[in-house]
Amino acid sequence: QSKNRPFYIIGGHGPSPEPEYFMKKLEADVVVLGEGEATIVDLLYALSTNKPLMNVRGIAFSNGTEVVINKRRPTIENIDDIPMPAYHLFPLEYYRLTRKPKSEAADLTMNILSARGCHYHCNFCYRMDKGYRTRSNESIIDEVKYLQLEYGINYIAFADECLLSSIQRTESLCEDIIKAKLHIKWLCGGRLNYAKPDLLKLMKTAGCVYISYGIECLDDAILKTMGKGLTTEMIRNGI
Repeated sequence: QSKNRPFYIIGGHGPSPEPEYFMKKLEADVVVLGEGEATIVDLLYALSTNKPLMNVRGIAFSNGTEVVINKRRPTIENIDDIPMPAYHLFPLEYYRLTRKPKSEAADLTMNILSARGCHYHCNFCYRMDKGYRTRSNESIIDEVKYLQLEYGINYIAFADECLLSSIQRTESLCEDIIKAKLHIKWLCGGRLNYAKPDLLKLMKTAGCVYISYGIECLDDAILKTMGKGLTTEMIRNGI
C-alpha cells in the first residue's frame, strides 16, 4: 500500500452480508459488518496502536492473501446510548438543501433515525439486523431541537425503515412533537395496515406531510410468499 493512499473503510447494508465481494470490488482495506458505532472505535484504536485486526469484532479485512471475516458484534440494544451524530463535522449548509416531497423553497431538511430494524420479516428485505429498537421520544425531540437551533432545520426526514410501526408508538411520538411545539414538517415510512383515519389526522397535526408505503404487489398469493404481512384488502383500505 502506497504512503499516500488513505486507509479505506466501508460498511453498511451492502457490504455487511458479502464483505469479500465488496472488498475486492472497491479495493477497501476493512469492511465494518452491521452497526458501526462500537466497532469503529475498536478498529481505530487497533490501527493507531498497531494491534492485530483479528482481535476486532465486527470487521472483515485482508491479511494479504485472503479476506478474514471476524466474529460479528451483537446489535446495540439501547440505541439511546449512542451519542448524537457529530453534525459539526459535516457541511450541513449543503446537506440541509436536500429536496423532499412537499419541500418549499425555504425548507431546510435533515435525515434522522427514530428507530432501527422492523417488526416484520419480509423475505426480500436488505435489513440484516434482527429485532426492532426504538429511540425514546425525548431523545428524538432533543435532536430535532438541536437541528432547529444550530442549523435552522424545519423539515425532518425520518429515515428508518418504518416509523409507522405501531399505532401506539406513532400516537405517542406525535403527541410529544405537538407538546414540544416543534412546528416542523416531516416524512416517514409506513405500513398500510396502520393507515387509520384518526392516526393519520394526528400525524398531520404533528407536521407529517408525506408517508412512503411499501405496497410491493397487489396479489394476495405473492404478498404471502414474500412474508409481507399485508393483504390486498388491507392495502386498498389503507389507501
